[in-house]
Amino acid sequence: MTTSTSRVIAILTAALGGAVVIGAVATTAMSTVASASTSSSTQDVTVAGVDQIDLDLAAGDMRVEFTDVARAELRVDGGRDADRWTFERDGDVLRVASPSRGGPWNWGWGWNLEESSAVLTLPRELAGVDGAFDLAAGDLDVEGDFGALEISLGAGDARVDGSAREVEADISAGRATLTLADVDDADLSVSAGALEGTFTGTAPRAVDIDVSAGSLELTLPDEAYRVTSDVSAGTVDNRLSTATDAARTVSVQLTAGQVVLRAE
Repeated sequence: MTTSTSRVIAILTAALGGAVVIGAVATTAMSTVASASTSSSTQDVTVAGVDQIDLDLAAGDMRVEFTDVARAELRVDGGRDADRWTFERDGDVLRVASPSRGGPWNWGWGWNLEESSAVLTLPRELAGVDGAFDLAAGDLDVEGDFGALEISLGAGDARVDGSAREVEADISAGRATLTLADVDDADLSVSAGALEGTFTGTAPRAVDIDVSAGSLELTLPDEAYRVTSDVSAGTVDNRLSTATDAARTVSVQLTAGQVVLRAE
C-alpha cells in the first residue's frame, strides 16, 4: 500500500468517526431538549350557564369525563407546550383546544418530541350539554351524556360512550367507536377509515348514512325500520327488521366501501 493511499484511508476514517460523534452529540442534545421541554399544567373554570363543550384536539391523547367536581378542570401532562392549551369560557360555551402542531420546535428532522396527555373533568351538573369534538390526530376518549353531539375525526381514534339526543359524525380517516343510548336523530358520514356505532335504548327516529370510502357498522335497537339505499359500489348488508310503512327510517348513500346494519 502506498503512502498516499494510506493517507487517504486515514482521512476518510477520521471523517467518518467525526460524523458518528456529531450524530451522537446531536441525538443526545435533542433528547435533552425533549426531556427539558416536557411540562404539566392544571386549569379550572366555573361552569354556571355553560350549555356547550367545544373541543379541538390537534394531536396527543385526550379523555373527557363527568364526575363530582364543582368546576371544570383541565390537566395536561407531558409535551413541550402543556401551558399553551386554550381553556376558557366564551359566553355559554366552554372552549378547549390543544396548541397547533406547527411552531418553532417542529424542525421536521425526525425527532418526535413527546405529545401531551390531557384529561378534561366536568361537573355532573353539565350532563346533557351539547358537545362538539374535533380531532385532527391522536386519541380521544369521551364518556358522558349529551344533547346534540358532533364528532369530526381527521385521523387517529375516537371513542364515545354515553347518550345523546342527536349525533352528527364526520369521519375523514382513522376509526371512531360510538356507544350511545336514546339517540333520536343520527347523521353519519365516512370519507375514509371506519365508524362502528351501537345505539341502545329508544330506537332512533331517523338515521342518515353517507359512505364514500371505508366502512360503517351500525347496531340499532330491535325495531322495524324503513331502509332505503343508493349504492354506486360496495355492499350494504342489512340485517334489520324492515317494513315499508315503518315510522323509523334508515337512509344509506354508498359510493364505495361497506355498510353493515344489524339489530341488537
